[in-house]
Amino acid sequence: MKNWVKIIIICLIGIAITALTRIDSAIYSDPIVQVTSVKTNYQSTETDEYKNEAKIYNQTITGKFLNTKDKGKTINLTNQYDSSLLMTQKYRVGQQLVVKKNSSEYSIYSQKRDTVVVGLISLVVLILFLMKYDRIRLFLSIVLNIIVFVIFMYIIINVPKSILLISAIITALLVTIISLVVILGPSFNALVAFLSTTISTTLAILLSIFLMYLSNNQNIHLEYSDYGLQPYFMVFISGVIFSVLGVIMDETMDITASLIEIKQEVPDVQDGKLFKSGMNIGRELVGPLINILLFIVVAEHLNIVFLYLSNGNSINYTIDMTLTLGIAQLLISSIGILITVPITSFIATKIINRRVAK
Repeated sequence: MKNWVKIIIICLIGIAITALTRIDSAIYSDPIVQVTSVKTNYQSTETDEYKNEAKIYNQTITGKFLNTKDKGKTINLTNQYDSSLLMTQKYRVGQQLVVKKNSSEYSIYSQKRDTVVVGLISLVVLILFLMKYDRIRLFLSIVLNIIVFVIFMYIIINVPKSILLISAIITALLVTIISLVVILGPSFNALVAFLSTTISTTLAILLSIFLMYLSNNQNIHLEYSDYGLQPYFMVFISGVIFSVLGVIMDETMDITASLIEIKQEVPDVQDGKLFKSGMNIGRELVGPLINILLFIVVAEHLNIVFLYLSNGNSINYTIDMTLTLGIAQLLISSIGILITVPITSFIATKIINRRVAK
């Protein structure tokens, strides 16, 4: 079968599955309402002490039940939103809403979003097919990792918080093994990448904990973590483990694959030259990876930074309240990225040359 035929088939399947989510309300236990008309009225404008204005709107929504015993019946709902849409939402005709019954009245719980999710997944599948990537291995690794994370979530919810860090470490190891073995196969590539990732991540975390201990966590406000989750230190380090792990795994796989290719092209290459090649490749990766992490930190906290600044707070206070943990995580990840280069180059050089020698 020609590729263009396969592409058309995948597109049609994706469109069909996405379209089915518009009529799948029967599988939901909660009532689903299809919005048929919306009337929006301006109510007022509110201004806070910092001169920030927000226009308040009221919506009268008419909809039709798509499931439950009330299927086909008409319902009237109300909604209020402000112009910032920060904590509120504006609804439109054609949207499907999940509603809840409180006492004798229904209220909007959330928007039904499975159509968007399935549509995006279908688009990802199409892109992967166009890139001729190994889809089966990718999806297998994703499914297995999701299962591991679900088990991890179950454990931290139902057991004492004292084992949170231990659970995070075990989960990180399992995720690393699954990702590398499924994607790379049970090969020397996977072995090199696993050893390098594990050693580099461990050293980066231990070194960072040591430095934090020496400075007595100065200017690192662990208590400012989202929702004030406790124990602060274990929650922070557990999150850092997963963030460091991802970027280091990507780096080790790039260096390892490049050195294996060099060895295949030049079978008699010496350890010193192979190690030097790994260091040169790593130096090219360090800058982009750290910049990517920086952009992620900025993007993750940009809205809250703007909120603090727009409310008249100083830059120093804003950074102290919003970016300290993100910057700390960036520095720890940067340490991991830097030490990964020599570690991966050394391990890859030794294993690759011994493998060929045998």
